[in-house]
Amino acid sequence: MKLTGLAAGRAAVWGGAVLAVVLFLAVNVLSQTMFRTARVDLTEGGLYTLSDGTGAMLSGLEEPLTVRFFFSESLAADLPGFRQYAQRVRELLETYAARAGGAITLHVIDPEPFSPAEDEAVAFGLRGVPLTEQGERFYFGMAATNTTDDLEVVPFFQDARESFLEYDLTRAFYRLANPKRPVVGLISTLPINGGFDPQRGALPTWAVADQIGQLFELRDLETDVGRVPDDIDVLMVAHPKDLPGRTRYAIDQYVLGGGKAMVFVDPFSEAAAGIPDPENPMRMHNSRLPELFAAWGVELAPGMIVGDRLSARKVRGGSRERPVAVDYIAWLALDADNFNRERIVTAQLGAINVASAGSLSPADGATTEFTPLMTSSGEAMLFERMHVQFMPDPAQLLADFAATGDVYTLAAQVSGPAETAFPDGPPPPPEDDASGADGAADAGAADGEAAPPEGHLAASEGDINLLLVADTDLLSDRFWVQVGNFLGDEVLVPVADNGAFVINALDTYSGSSDLIDLRSRRTSDRPFVVVQALERAAEERFRETERSLQAQVRETEAQLAELQLGGDGAQAVLTPEQQDSIAAFRERLVSARKQLRDVQLALRQDIERLGATLELLNVALVPVLVALVGAVVALLRARRRRRALAAAVQ
Repeated sequence: MKLTGLAAGRAAVWGGAVLAVVLFLAVNVLSQTMFRTARVDLTEGGLYTLSDGTGAMLSGLEEPLTVRFFFSESLAADLPGFRQYAQRVRELLETYAARAGGAITLHVIDPEPFSPAEDEAVAFGLRGVPLTEQGERFYFGMAATNTTDDLEVVPFFQDARESFLEYDLTRAFYRLANPKRPVVGLISTLPINGGFDPQRGALPTWAVADQIGQLFELRDLETDVGRVPDDIDVLMVAHPKDLPGRTRYAIDQYVLGGGKAMVFVDPFSEAAAGIPDPENPMRMHNSRLPELFAAWGVELAPGMIVGDRLSARKVRGGSRERPVAVDYIAWLALDADNFNRERIVTAQLGAINVASAGSLSPADGATTEFTPLMTSSGEAMLFERMHVQFMPDPAQLLADFAATGDVYTLAAQVSGPAETAFPDGPPPPPEDDASGADGAADAGAADGEAAPPEGHLAASEGDINLLLVADTDLLSDRFWVQVGNFLGDEVLVPVADNGAFVINALDTYSGSSDLIDLRSRRTSDRPFVVVQALERAAEERFRETERSLQAQVRETEAQLAELQLGGDGAQAVLTPEQQDSIAAFRERLVSARKQLRDVQLALRQDIERLGATLELLNVALVPVLVALVGAVVALLRARRRRRALAAAVQ
């Protein structure tokens, strides 16, 4: 009887094992067929999760799209980096197809050398990278079409743009699904959209204008326009320097009439300062719209620049012989902590670079709602723009820095009811056809002699919708793109999300809900915030010592020059006491330099200890934890098997 029970127990164990294997295989098959695109994203910030804007765009597709993903699988055996990246691209495309609910058909194609598939890739405009002398080419790109044969192509997925993968894919599908693009009207005194200058010749188009042109119709408007055309979906005003009154009135009426606008002003535009003006070399390079801002319930701190210790970018300082890295508090590298995560325009941005930016704030008694989008840290201050206009000294600015404890707003959304800045109608043109060096308001209609024109709006018809930015340099290529070379072609590689910010804002204000919260995936450029904090603390420790030493050097050099040269320039003879003083100073100099080296060595040791700790956590602790969990699971299973066997024997 006991043997029979034992045999039955063994049969039950083996049956359970077979059933477990069957269930394991079944779960894997089902997961591959039914849950192939399912993901659990445990990364910080959800780096591998499609944004809400992408989901909205996919769910709103009204016509089918065909996506062909070309990857030379047969040639990628010796290219592990490309194989890994291609796997991510393919999985992301599969996620797009799954989220689109059948509106996207995905074809994965291996264009083997000298095959019809390779001919198809070439016909679509994909770029092949030569690998062998026999002419074999490696393809890694995408071609997407709609029912009207419109075509969007990614010639080659470059690893330099890996962090912008979702943006590039969504932009391509968006353009196929929305062939009619919104119109962006541009009023600017900066050559953002290129053009021609009699002194400098043809001017290149800025990268931000190229990006805008890929999704919108960008139309230049004159700086003396009297009326914003009705077909303008979004008005973009950048550096409104010396705009005439009729143009400011046109902006006022456009906004009150329900038009949406983005306005970029600046206490000191470094982009404008880089454009020579032989007729007025001392011209101020600031811009503001005081009467419009007052009507909108916003104030721009006049002539003041935001300096931020925590967000400061490092620049080269010191002498040519001994250059040093200095925190330039006027150039800021804003990160996630500086963005409003509750607003779709900035919710998922990674980094934005600004330069000599101003401070915005709500005006007293404003009827509008002021919502900050980009702000400084708590270690910030305001300083006069004259400190950066002429030969700025980053080291001196840092030495004079004193945080006020306030947080300053660099960009904001403004909405709500508002009244016109021109209750008497458009201001008459001044005699010199200028509006002052600071863009100050022209006088209203003289003594009420002229009535407002027909159709004049004294107040907004509903809520106005504005995005205001106290910096124009974030639009300049210099601060957010780098020029690279790929297969002989010039490629602009973004190093910050300045362009994404502008595109997000334009898309939001054009009424679309598709690309409004796309973000870059910061997978390859994560800042070492702990290391930066260690470096900053070390700098604070030895900065005073360094300043004292430098002062001693300058003072002693002057004394030596005075001792060694007589009043008539003749070489002086040093007394034994003077020679002893020089020797003593040299000893102090060596001692001070040793102190500096000790501080820097301590800093390096702190960083090395941090690295060793992280290495220990990754190499040793995590595997140990996994092993412990596995051991516990194995013990529990063994205990259950023993209990089941004992019950079967009894």
